[in-house]
Amino acid sequence: MIISQEIAQTIVNHLMSIIKRNVNIMDCDGIIIASGEKARIHTFHQGGKFAVSQQTVIEISPNETMNFAGALPGVMWPIELKGKIVGVVGVTGEPQEVRSTARLVKTVTELILERDMLLSDYSSENRLKEQLISLLFSVDLETVQEDIQTLAEMLNFKLEIPRIVILVDIETPSPKGFVGLQNLMFDRVRESVIRAIKNSHIFSQDDLVLFYKRYFCILRTVSEKQNAKFFLKNLVDLFHSLPLQIRVGVGGDAQNQWQLRQSYLEAIFSIEYKCLHIIRNIKQHQIMLDFVMSPDNKNYSSCLALLELSNKVANLQPKYDIYNTLSCLLTNNLNISATSSELFIHRNTLKFRLEKLEQFTGLSPCHSFADSVLCKLILEIQAHS
Repeated sequence: MIISQEIAQTIVNHLMSIIKRNVNIMDCDGIIIASGEKARIHTFHQGGKFAVSQQTVIEISPNETMNFAGALPGVMWPIELKGKIVGVVGVTGEPQEVRSTARLVKTVTELILERDMLLSDYSSENRLKEQLISLLFSVDLETVQEDIQTLAEMLNFKLEIPRIVILVDIETPSPKGFVGLQNLMFDRVRESVIRAIKNSHIFSQDDLVLFYKRYFCILRTVSEKQNAKFFLKNLVDLFHSLPLQIRVGVGGDAQNQWQLRQSYLEAIFSIEYKCLHIIRNIKQHQIMLDFVMSPDNKNYSSCLALLELSNKVANLQPKYDIYNTLSCLLTNNLNISATSSELFIHRNTLKFRLEKLEQFTGLSPCHSFADSVLCKLILEIQAHS
């Protein structure tokens, strides 16, 4: 890490306001890049050069200054980050008087630089994540596929893993009349939230989390071993422990990178859905129906949640003749007697089939208007497949 003159001077000013002594920061060549004595900036300090080359603390007493070009009495400590010397910090004064102070100054300097480096790395990584997500959520993935591959490799993001898009909206306190303070508070909350999610036991190394546009965006891996309800419950508990008021929007399962945009659109619709529930999931039948029937949705069969539901119904077809059963039930306006008569089966047999339908899909067309419409749409999907 190369210490910038700007951050070095900021550190010097901060430390001098506390210890009331002059502080110098030098680069690895012994050039003073920041000082409380402005005239010394950009001058050579031989003591700083020795501290780097000998990798040790250098103390210069008043009667030794003539042996060190550009030096005044004081103590100089090498600045170390990740096991490497990146510069030198010195405190002016009699060595026996400033020895402990200089050591403290070294420690504080390293902590500030380490934090600055982490923030820089975080900012850089977050920009890469934003670029990747923007491309994955774009309309035409074909034209940006090379860029997606490059960014995914840089972030170690596995494109082939099935994922689900989860959006989280939070409410932060709003100090009246202090817009700038509110923005600072939100920035701190945002960093804390992302850190808390990443450090949580519910977050895996293949998941991705960032603040995207106006929501916290989580690309959660989907597998049989990972229970979505368990994850969402723990996610809500995590936010409540911070504590924050939240809304959660959940999209459908994207089996590959090509479906992530659709999952994102479903998550957007869900989180903006007008209801009192904290978690709004596109797999909830009323939300799903309103999504596929919305004016902006030109192709209902592209809804991932509806396709998943359709596949579950398809699995029941060989054993329960479910397509014919539903078609006849809807034609007869959900009348059990008329349907069983037309199918030449007993009423109990029809009820048994409908119980299996509800057990494996959650659909109950005789008891929910939304479910009956979804069954109609599923039959249309099956007819065109």
